[in-house]
Amino acid sequence: MNDEPEALPSAELVEDLFRREYAHLVSALVRVLGPSNVPLAEDVVHDALVSAMQAWRFGLPRDPKAWIIRAAHNRAIDIVRREQRHRSFLPELATTTALTDTIEAALAPEAEAAGQMAMMFAVCDPGLSRETHVTLVLRWLCGLSPKEIGQAFLVDTQTIDRRLHRGRGHLHALGRLPDVDDLPDLDVRRGSVLRSLYLLFNEGYHGSNPQDPVRPFLCDDALRLTELMLDARATAHPDVHALAALFCFGAARLPTRMDAQGVFVPLEDQDRRRWDRAGIERGLIHLGHAATGDRMSRWHLEAGIACEHAIAPSLQETDWDRIVGFYQLLAEQSPNPVVALNRALALAERDGVAEGRRELIALAHEPKLSRYPFYWAARADLERRGGRHERAREHYRHAISLARSTAERAAFERRIEGLKIS
Repeated sequence: MNDEPEALPSAELVEDLFRREYAHLVSALVRVLGPSNVPLAEDVVHDALVSAMQAWRFGLPRDPKAWIIRAAHNRAIDIVRREQRHRSFLPELATTTALTDTIEAALAPEAEAAGQMAMMFAVCDPGLSRETHVTLVLRWLCGLSPKEIGQAFLVDTQTIDRRLHRGRGHLHALGRLPDVDDLPDLDVRRGSVLRSLYLLFNEGYHGSNPQDPVRPFLCDDALRLTELMLDARATAHPDVHALAALFCFGAARLPTRMDAQGVFVPLEDQDRRRWDRAGIERGLIHLGHAATGDRMSRWHLEAGIACEHAIAPSLQETDWDRIVGFYQLLAEQSPNPVVALNRALALAERDGVAEGRRELIALAHEPKLSRYPFYWAARADLERRGGRHERAREHYRHAISLARSTAERAAFERRIEGLKIS
């Protein structure tokens, strides 16, 4: 821990390092200290990170990750020795030698994946709500603070604290974190995990945080945790490959999601030359593996749609017939007003603006869409393309009134500015 420091790091680099190590260390320590000691594991990690901040004021050590792991190791041993008479620990920590060896093994790099998998499947218990699943994943597997999670989902910190409390209570009832291979309800839990990771990716791709609606690190975390499942035989399922493909195709477009002014860029205006071709290839590989199953899941259909967009040379050369077909199957399998909205936009590209406009008007009674800014922006786009500029202007203004962020608002305002005076 006395490594010679490197140059003073940027705050963003340190923040990213701390966030990732928080997620790794909490899951590792919960596995070794026992689920009833989640708060203790969090305290150990917090102390280690505070020590790092104090010691790194003038620069990073040569191996920051190893530094933090060693600090957490030493702090965990100290606290377990101090608390052994007052707390219930796993039998593996009964002797000094066992304590040192067990904590060392839990914090070793080769144990990181197993610890995070066990934690992820434990917190995504079907008995907990989907909102609680995502909250626990964001806190314990992505390292976000309760305040950051609340800001992301537009709820107060007290709501997040209550969800974390429920999660700790659920874990407390477990004797130890489960081995994923032995879970009797593995398929049900896998579904809960995939839904949580999907929401996590969406929050990174285009979330509800007013100041920071695009956060690529959340997309990276969602893909990382999804691909982690593919490294274990018990969870390497075609559905998981399909979701990983969807994430790859989406992440490949992140460089063009916003312009230099922080304004969202519509798909038709994005510079496809800047899309990450390696990411698209990675998605195609996952999609190929996803085809080995005998079931077409929601994730297969969404990945298929994303794939068509990713491989098309231009908006005009996109295979809209295939996309409409995927949306039709998706609407039958997972009826949802937003799916219907996107299907209507695909129909406008395939069958003409008038057809898409009719479909969108038919959705006007949907309560979920009435407060959704992109429904009104879609209505405005089709009115604009049909030459009805005053009607388009009205819809854009309505979208602006519902916008969740400056980036959304500015994008709609830019569309109004581009309209001809009619």
